[in-house]
Amino acid sequence: MNHKQEMGTGLFFLILSLSYLAGSFSISSFDPFGNSPMTSRAIPQLIGGLMAALSVIHIAGNALRLKRPQKDQAAVRETATAGGRRFGFDRSSRLMLFSVLFMCVYIFFFTRLGFILSTAAFLLAEIFLLIPPEKRRRWAAFVLCFSAGLPVLLYLLFTRPLSMFLPVGLLG
Repeated sequence: MNHKQEMGTGLFFLILSLSYLAGSFSISSFDPFGNSPMTSRAIPQLIGGLMAALSVIHIAGNALRLKRPQKDQAAVRETATAGGRRFGFDRSSRLMLFSVLFMCVYIFFFTRLGFILSTAAFLLAEIFLLIPPEKRRRWAAFVLCFSAGLPVLLYLLFTRPLSMFLPVGLLG
């Protein structure tokens, strides 16, 4: 991708992270440890803040690269139109679009199916999307175990020692 596309990607994730951060303020605040900063809002707000900071760093880095003169404009134009596909989506763009689609589906089904089922399905879909097709068969058993085991482990961690509630959905 060229630097302008990278800046667009950074801007997209900045808007996404700010939306996520704004949504985290609507989470009801529950403090299982008494008077501590570890409330049910803390982790989502931390993730949203870190995502926003990384997006700003990404945008700033690409803005600095844009100010530098490009050595060979012909080479840049040639790579932008490689294969005769000027406006087509390359693999990384398709992966990003599918990842955003999977995230939207995950958010939609999070309370309906519950944390365990929706997270397991999301992890399974996202990992198989990101693994190169020729390696999927070799990693299938591990991905299935990981996608099923991690949500259960996280659910137990959040509900038992941290006393935080996660949606149970169909397993309720």
